[in-house]
Amino acid sequence: MEVMIVIPSAFKQFSENPNLMPYDKLLSLLHRNGASADELVGRRLIAGQGLDDMQVDHAWYVGTSRGLVNEFADWRAARKGRYADRTLCHKHRQENILISVPEQQPDGAYTADLLLHERNEFMLDHLTGQHIQGMVLTEACRQMFLAVTERYCLDHNQAVKRYFVINSMNVRYQAFAFPLPAQIRYLVIDQQQPKPERVSIHADMDVLQAGQVVAGMEVKFTVFDDAYISRRESKLAAEAVGNYVNWLRSELTGRSENLQIDTTTMVAAQAPSPVLSLASHP
Repeated sequence: MEVMIVIPSAFKQFSENPNLMPYDKLLSLLHRNGASADELVGRRLIAGQGLDDMQVDHAWYVGTSRGLVNEFADWRAARKGRYADRTLCHKHRQENILISVPEQQPDGAYTADLLLHERNEFMLDHLTGQHIQGMVLTEACRQMFLAVTERYCLDHNQAVKRYFVINSMNVRYQAFAFPLPAQIRYLVIDQQQPKPERVSIHADMDVLQAGQVVAGMEVKFTVFDDAYISRRESKLAAEAVGNYVNWLRSELTGRSENLQIDTTTMVAAQAPSPVLSLASHP
């Protein structure tokens, strides 16, 4: 049995590897006139990394309606998790969510699938080579600590809205990650609640592909009640504006003084030289 993994057309160079097919080619084969495309018959098709739910559903519907039931029998085998909610990842647009709903494991760790989308904000204008860009993995890890914290770690914090402040974030890249299934494993190292309106967390996570760690992140962050941090943020924002205006006044004053000096020097340099009148003596 030949396995064919279907990936977004955005990863064109990567799709030239064996056992890979770009999504637009799959659709082209499925929509051929006449009998089912011979190129697909007998192959086990798998929806790969980067296809959204609509693309996955559309290809499955067209394929099975063309009689390719066996070929699409394991179509969703690599897509076990559903996208995390927008509220967990603090994202407004579905295509910018990069992880599935985190699940707690028996050993206390939390895991989620990496779920790329070819229209993700980090992929629209920065695709080079065949691997997934490092900033995509960094953002996925950031969403992971947001989602795990929102879902599992704030039972004693009843605030309606929360605000996350990153204290430190150390990212490590250990190998290239490619547009294939990958998982994030997250572990809470320490969690403290020094005050009722805040929770401090120290965590570490790994991004794994085919069982190999390809990247990771150690992070320390604090979760505040929004009511508290909003007041603090407004005060700091006003101070920042005041500091910048004072700095700008100083800069503009300095430029004005330098301009006056330059103008004076220019005028002096352009003044006509005094003409010496030689008196004639008889």
